[in-house]
Amino acid sequence: MRIHTTLILAAGDGDRFLPLKDKMRFRFGGVPLIRMIVEYAKKISETVIVVCSEQNIDKLKTDLEGTNIKYVVQQGNVGGMADAVLSAGSFLTQDVLVLNSNDLFDFEYLEKMIKETQYKHAEFGFLAQERDVYFPGGYVVFEGDLPVAIMEKPEPNNVPSHFVKLTADYFPYPQLFIESLNSEKKGDDQYEKALSLLLKKKNAVCMKYKGEWVTIKYSWQVLDVQDYVFKKLTKQHIDSSARIHKTALIEGAVHIGKNVAVGAYAKLSGPCFVEDGAIIGDFSLVRNSTIGKNALVGSGCEVARSHLSGGVMLHRNYVGDSVLSENVLMGAGAVTANFRFDKKAVKTPIKNQLVDSGRAKFGLIAGNNVKIGVNSILLPGIKLGEGALVMPGEVVSKDK
Repeated sequence: MRIHTTLILAAGDGDRFLPLKDKMRFRFGGVPLIRMIVEYAKKISETVIVVCSEQNIDKLKTDLEGTNIKYVVQQGNVGGMADAVLSAGSFLTQDVLVLNSNDLFDFEYLEKMIKETQYKHAEFGFLAQERDVYFPGGYVVFEGDLPVAIMEKPEPNNVPSHFVKLTADYFPYPQLFIESLNSEKKGDDQYEKALSLLLKKKNAVCMKYKGEWVTIKYSWQVLDVQDYVFKKLTKQHIDSSARIHKTALIEGAVHIGKNVAVGAYAKLSGPCFVEDGAIIGDFSLVRNSTIGKNALVGSGCEVARSHLSGGVMLHRNYVGDSVLSENVLMGAGAVTANFRFDKKAVKTPIKNQLVDSGRAKFGLIAGNNVKIGVNSILLPGIKLGEGALVMPGEVVSKDK
């Protein structure tokens, strides 16, 4: 099956992802998230267009080198996703599929949805997933079995259904959608209001998606995407250039890249992905984690269910259920607490409101170039902004 165009929205992060940046560029299984989506889109599309910003276009071109795709710089930021689509409007002359740059799900459902939309000669097709737990997204409004509107981010006690719409939208006649976008007032929900205009015609296909769907809206959801990708990591791979001490133990689905060094009595328990040039020191334990390019996990560390980006440096640390961005440094003895003894989910402030992470275990989120002093303690759910400094022996109970 081939369609004409896939449009991938990749223009911004949003405040909710802070203190991390460039969510679509996080690497999982050694591949930037957006590249996974682009590579799938190229299989089903004649043309792939990435809508980006002036700030991230060069970075995305580096991540997507060799993919032979088109780039459009988004104009305006008041209308959110609507601005992204309108910026690429001149290219949308035939059928188009719109995808997010930070969502992963079973892409085979896309092809089923597209075929059903074409078969029924509908003007719009999309995927929606049933969820029992509130999700800060667009909810589908039904009349009987017919979708008739999208309600963007309703209050948790006022959801119109249990079905949340994925950004997996197929338009056989994209000019109809562009007309709807242009008829709506600029705003954060302009895209959803334009979809609702199309839905009022009662000529749309809503395919109820029953697979797994992971997305990155908040920083800790990097760990959800990692778990999703790890499920597909089923084999052990050790590059021939890697140096593995004879006493080291490698168990399960572990990928070890080029020029990796694993020290004496270290243990790697899969699923794990260790990128090129990383070092795992003597007597260290790494399990269910990503270790980025040229990262150093010094001797006597434990890294569990965490994502470490390139250049991270550890020395006798415990890092659990955490995301450490590029070039984070942890001094000897510093640890991340990741579990509340009352067993309640960890909450963390986002834009001056406490947000329930939904995670029973949640450690540290550290932005680029954070430095953490020796023997410091970081309580569950702490977020440290880019360049933040934690003093030796400090107990950190609030975001910095």
